[in-house]
Amino acid sequence: MEYRFRALELSILKGVIGEHLARSFIRNTLAPKLEEEEKWDHVVFSSNDYRQSLKAFSEKLFSFDRFREDFFAHGFCADTQLLSKYAMVVGVLARNHCTPDGLLLKLQDTGHKRRVGKDFRSSNVRLRNRSSKKSGEVSKLPVVKGDLEIVEIKCGRRAKLMEKQKETYNDLIWKGIPVRMVEVRIVSFDRNKFLVQERKFEKSI
Repeated sequence: MEYRFRALELSILKGVIGEHLARSFIRNTLAPKLEEEEKWDHVVFSSNDYRQSLKAFSEKLFSFDRFREDFFAHGFCADTQLLSKYAMVVGVLARNHCTPDGLLLKLQDTGHKRRVGKDFRSSNVRLRNRSSKKSGEVSKLPVVKGDLEIVEIKCGRRAKLMEKQKETYNDLIWKGIPVRMVEVRIVSFDRNKFLVQERKFEKSI
């Protein structure tokens, strides 16, 4: 029996495929490119951790150091300057109820390390096999400085930013936080061909 997806189902399916493809492009192509061209030691696409910060932002305001957990999840410890910038970005996103697809963390090793004990960990923090054999302790994590960008993924020809997103992102651009758009278009399902384009906005969108 011949069967076809309904229009809405097909649209959702294309969106899921496009988003997975964009994330693969960021990890395997964009991140190594930025490491080489901009001389970063690490470029990490963070798509989940900051969303936890959005939910607990008001609580973290009373314990600023808790924002470090979002970096612990990737095996790093952010220095004070990077952490302040990160908290500012999360604060703007939280106030505007705006959730981008992720943050691009651009990190530089400082040559220092910091021991992270159990008091700084929550149950959802992954430390990438850096755990110590001693109970209740975690081995030292590299301290990093750096910068970050907002990442927005759009799939299809008609995908555009909403006005609320534009207002929020323009506010962050004005504060010195770039926004990078990754656009995905399906050329051919049968031939497994897709078009991926990325643009960085440092001025108003």
